[in-house]
Amino acid sequence: MDKPVNRILINREGIQNMLGGISRTTFYRKREEWKSQGTPFPEPDSDYHPIQGGALYKYDEVMRFFESKGYLTQDNM
Repeated sequence: MDKPVNRILINREGIQNMLGGISRTTFYRKREEWKSQGTPFPEPDSDYHPIQGGALYKYDEVMRFFESKGYLTQDNM
């Protein structure tokens, strides 16, 4: 029997840290840039209100986006 997977969320601040510690303004500008390139950043999870650290995003969607943009690297250790 398959169990439902719990939703894993990450806040905006965590995403900014994953992108090298960029500022909130830079993150906003990057999202606008990605949108204009036809690859919009995932929307915040509408089931949850923003908390300290900003809007909440679905972790798996964020990671798929990063992979599609080539931001993830393979560690060959």
